[in-house]
Amino acid sequence: MKLNVKLYGSPSRSFDGYEHSSGLEVIMPEGSSLLDLLVYLNLSPERLGLISMDNKLLNEKSQLKDGAQIRIFRPISGG
Repeated sequence: MKLNVKLYGSPSRSFDGYEHSSGLEVIMPEGSSLLDLLVYLNLSPERLGLISMDNKLLNEKSQLKDGAQIRIFRPISGG
């Protein structure tokens, strides 16, 4: 399945030449979960904030869908 992955904040610095306007095109096997994608991208779930697929929040077990846009945000903090 083909996914478009957009990275916000520090996760984007993990990929040389990352262009936010186009994101990353990633091909994953059918039935892949969010955790499978994070492992493929070498991103630690503990170091990430919100993650959504087509504007719906995900958890690590969420199944991905062909053609979806995945948005990965850095943790948000402050006070």
